[in-house]
Parts: sequence; structure tokens; C-alpha cells
Amino acid sequence: MAILRDIRRRINSVRNTRQITAAMRMVSAAKLNRAQAAVRQSRPYAHALFQVVTNLSRGMTGEDHPFFRPPRPGRSVVVLFTSDRGLCAGFNSNLNKLVLREIRAGKVPDPELICFGRVGNDYFKRRGTPISRAVLFARPVEKEQAIGEIIESVSARYIAGEVARLYVAFNHYHNPVRQDPTLHEIIPLPQPPPERRVTFRVDTIFEPARQEILSVMLNRYLLNQLLHAHLNTEAGEHGARMAAMEGATKNAGKMIDSLTLQYNRARQASITKELIEIVNGAQSL
Repeated sequence: MAILRDIRRRINSVRNTRQITAAMRMVSAAKLNRAQAAVRQSRPYAHALFQVVTNLSRGMTGEDHPFFRPPRPGRSVVVLFTSDRGLCAGFNSNLNKLVLREIRAGKVPDPELICFGRVGNDYFKRRGTPISRAVLFARPVEKEQAIGEIIESVSARYIAGEVARLYVAFNHYHNPVRQDPTLHEIIPLPQPPPERRVTFRVDTIFEPARQEILSVMLNRYLLNQLLHAHLNTEAGEHGARMAAMEGATKNAGKMIDSLTLQYNRARQASITKELIEIVNGAQSL
């Protein structure tokens, strides 16, 4: 009977866990719909802004604007976007491992991290990587405000020569089961390859001057890069958690079936044993 009680206790525990994972999946699915809509709405603007900056930056050098300086030795700032909570499979760990691998390979020299999300902050704090700022458990409005402050600060430090590179690390969202860990450099601005450069007509006139337009557009471009990374992270987190909780719910159901079968066999064995004892007792009389 003790074995039967233990099995029943395990079945009830797994059943309660399945209810929790099913509820978490439904919550993540609801949040994913809003996050997906935000990502889809941001992509046309991000693409158009990239085209404008690409057109305006045609032929510009570091003398025209500091953001076009060639790469030089110095500190690298990495803005890392992860989630504040876990239970989303390898969503955070894959990105953290990518950034750590690039740092150890020397591709991100003298790193300084700015972490959005508790998971990434804890991961690199344990490994002794310098973290200048951490934005944890913040609301979307607070994150957007922090992104604006970071862009202003890093841009000023880059122009002053204190920072040599700015990277952004995030999970690029494709669908609920695919989020690609991404790390790319956004300062200094890369020049597009010749086949992708959009050329202007000879009679194009800029008002105000091209440098003045570019100085305004570049700040918007950098801000959009980080905001776009933030939106991809939000959608990817909910998608990964929804897929993870769906898998956990299915596994809990399989475990309940297995435990129920085990319980029935143990119960049948117990009944058979009692019958044998009754028969043996009757025969002894």
C-alpha cells in the first residue's frame, strides 16, 4: 500500500505541474500575438531607415562624421538583450554562449557589457565580464527610455574616443520555434558593398546639407537598431517559452500515462497477493 500511495502522490504532482505548464503556454501565446505584431510593424520602418542612412552615407568618411571612422583599437561596448525569466529552453543560453565565444576569440576586444535582462546579467557577472549597466525587470516604457539614454552616452563616448566599437546582441525572431542568436557591429557604420549601394541622380539637391541630415538620421538609426533588437527579444522569449511549455505539457501527459500504468500493475499485484494469501489460509484450515 505504501508503494501505491507513493505512485498516487507522484501522479497528482505531475498532474499539477501539467496544469501549470499548460497555463504558462496559454499566457505566452497571448503575449506572443502582441509581440509578433510589434515586430512586424517595426520592420518596414527599420528597412526604410536603413536605406535612407545607406543613401546618405554614400562616399562619406571619418572626416565627414565620426561614426564613419575606420575601426581602431579600444573598448567595445556590447548591448545584450536577454529575458528576465527562464523556462524558455535555450533562448538565453545560446545567445550568452555566442557572445562569450566571440569575446574569448578576441573578436570583441576589451568588452564592456550593458545588459537588458537578468539572465544575461547573471551569466556574465559569474564570469567576471565588466558590466557597466543592467536594466532588470523593467517595463517596456522604462526599457525604451534606457535605450535612449544608452545611445546618447555611447555616442558621446565614441566621439570622444573612449569607445571604439558598439555591438548589439539579441535573438533575431523568425517564428515561435526559431530565434537566431545574433551579434553584429553597429558603430562604426559599415559601408555597404558596391552592388548594394543605392546611387542618387546627379541633380540631387540636399536641403539642409547632407552632413546635417545624416547627423540627425544616425542617432535615429542607432536608436532603431536597439529598439528593434528589444522587440525581437520580447517576441522570441514568448515564442520560446510557449514552445518549451507545450513540450513540457506533452511530456507530463506521457509521464502520467506511464505512472498510471505502473499504478495499475502495482495494484493488480497487490490484489493478486491478497488473493493468494486468502487461498493459502483457506487451504491451511
